[in-house]
Amino acid sequence: MPVVIPADLALFVRHLIAEGRFLTESDVIAEGLRLLCSQESLRTAVRKGFDELDLGKGVAADQVFAKAEQRIASVQRAERA
Repeated sequence: MPVVIPADLALFVRHLIAEGRFLTESDVIAEGLRLLCSQESLRTAVRKGFDELDLGKGVAADQVFAKAEQRIASVQRAERA
């Protein structure tokens, strides 16, 4: 699949390869696509969350914070043991 990369991004790609962070241009592009895929998945999850809130399926903030504090306390107790 031939891809044309704008000059400013091509410079960035070459920089990443020169630093040794990636071996090839294809590796850089593949990582960029993986990140884009993750971003789209997150966008979908956020949209779903807002839709659920609109339907009244949310959880009150005080319940969320209470549960988080319980979890933190549990982790701290486990670390001391």
